[in-house]
Amino acid sequence: MSMRDFWRIVREVIEQSDVVIEVLDARMPHETRNRKAERMVKMHRKPLIIVVNKRDLITSEIAKKYRKSLKKVGNCIFISTKNKRGIVSLKEEIMKLGKRRRRKRGRVRVGVIGYPNTGKSSLINAIAGRKKARVAAKPGFTRGVQWINAGENIRLLDTPGVIPLGERDEVRQALIGVLDVSKIRDPMVVAKRIVELFLEQNKQVFEEKYGIEVGEKSFPGIVREIGRVRHMLKKGGKIDLRRVYLTIINDWQKGELLLKG
Repeated sequence: MSMRDFWRIVREVIEQSDVVIEVLDARMPHETRNRKAERMVKMHRKPLIIVVNKRDLITSEIAKKYRKSLKKVGNCIFISTKNKRGIVSLKEEIMKLGKRRRRKRGRVRVGVIGYPNTGKSSLINAIAGRKKARVAAKPGFTRGVQWINAGENIRLLDTPGVIPLGERDEVRQALIGVLDVSKIRDPMVVAKRIVELFLEQNKQVFEEKYGIEVGEKSFPGIVREIGRVRHMLKKGGKIDLRRVYLTIINDWQKGELLLKG
């Protein structure tokens, strides 16, 4: 699917929805936002709910910080599709925002958008639950787009995919996990962003993971310390920086490096 076709689908989803949900990753919500999609929602004057998934992977302090910054974007709800936390609150918010339209059209129609691996499909399943029931594709609507009944009050719009990432957006692709570590062209930049996330949010967890003390070290100093402790050396005793970068990225993508201790 071309980018042009994709954005046509996004526009149709927004136009057909009473409420739009944008799914973000709790570990890096701002990196998983799509400003263009948010502007489209605003342009169509539709209520936007920012759903921050994977709440179980961050601390309460981190959640509080992000909740404050995301309030400017839209109604913000933290959830975990893994343990179903926050789903009830999300449904209540959907009904609250879609109440007026529901009186005229029956179920509140909810469009769900998001980047790969943020949990879009898991969210749809969590909201629909056992009452999940697919409805025939809407006549004249983009092929592959279907409505899913989630009980008597909510109808979800299930699209054939998620917001695609630009080819040049290597850092975001790597952080989300859609770009394999072996295919990253500049692992230093990606590893640096991961380290920054921990320095901003939970330095202790990072220190415990690699058995180091960050202190006032800069990124290069942290990398050298990890290389020294993990014995990642080249011939001659020099630190193998690339190997350290790839280790940090690999640990992040495999879920072995979490912001929550």
